[in-house]
Amino acid sequence: MDIHQLKSLVTIARCGTVARAAELLHLSQPAISAHVKQLEEELRVRLFERHARGMTLTPAGEAVFVHAKRALHAVEAIRDEANTLNGEIAGELVIGTVNEPAFLRLPAFLRHMREAAPHVAISLVQTTSGAVLKNIEDGVFDAGFVEGKLEGLAIDATLLAPVEFVVGYPAAWRERIEAGGLEAALALPWIGTSDDCSFHKLTTALFAAHGRSFAPGLRTDQESLLLELVGQEAGLSLVRRDMLDAYSTGDVCALDGIVVEAGMHFVSAQSPAKPGLLRVAQRAIRRAWQD
Repeated sequence: MDIHQLKSLVTIARCGTVARAAELLHLSQPAISAHVKQLEEELRVRLFERHARGMTLTPAGEAVFVHAKRALHAVEAIRDEANTLNGEIAGELVIGTVNEPAFLRLPAFLRHMREAAPHVAISLVQTTSGAVLKNIEDGVFDAGFVEGKLEGLAIDATLLAPVEFVVGYPAAWRERIEAGGLEAALALPWIGTSDDCSFHKLTTALFAAHGRSFAPGLRTDQESLLLELVGQEAGLSLVRRDMLDAYSTGDVCALDGIVVEAGMHFVSAQSPAKPGLLRVAQRAIRRAWQD
C-alpha cells in the first residue's frame, strides 16, 4: 500500500462518493477507484459497501480507516518537520471555507500567504461549518473557517470576529409578525439549512429556548439564496445582520429585539500534522483580519 491509496480511502470515507473524493484530491475517478481496489486486494477485505447514493465503510473498512488516518497524520508531520529543519516553507494546506470569500477576507489571506510562503499550495473547499470540523477530525482538512459557537470542542480555534444573526422575515408579513412577535414568527414557515450547518444549530437552539422543535420545510446552504427566499415569502430564517444590512431590496425585515450571537473562527486540530505550515497560515489569517 502507499500514501495515495490511504488518502483515497480516507477521503471517500469522509465525503461518501468517488466523484467528490476525486475532486478533493485533484485526481481522476478511475484513479481513485483503482486505489480502493488495490487496497482491498492487498488487505483481502472489502473496505466499502457500494450503493446507489455512494459508498460507506464496511466494519473492516472502519478498522482500516482509523489506522489510515494515523498513518497520513504521521507522514504529514514528518514532511512538515523536515521542511522546518531545512528552513523551507513548502507543502500543501487544505482549508475548508464557509460563507462568501469577501466576508472571510480570503483575498487578503491568500495575498499574505503568497508573500510569506510562495511555495505553499492551498486548496480551498467550500462546505458547511459542521463538515469543516468533521474533515479536520478525519485529517482531510488541515484547517478551516467555522461559524457558530464552539464551546466544548477539542480543537484549536481563533475567534476572528463576532457574528450577529437576526430573524429575517418577509416585509409582506410585517403586520402579523409585529402583532404576534417571536411566538407568532416561530409558528410560521421557516427556511433551514443542512443539519451540520451552523445556521441549523443556532436556529434549533432558538426554537428549543421557546419550547418548540425546528422542522424547516425548505433548506438551502447558500446564504445569499436563503435571503432571497425570505424576501420571496418562502419563510423566515436566521440571517447574518451584515448581510441583511447590505440587502438593498427592502423586502426582508428583522424581528425587533431578537439577536443570536455567534462568531467566525479559524480552526485546526489540537495536534495538527503540519504545525509549521499552520503557524504561517494563522499569521496570515490574523493579518488579513487586521487589514
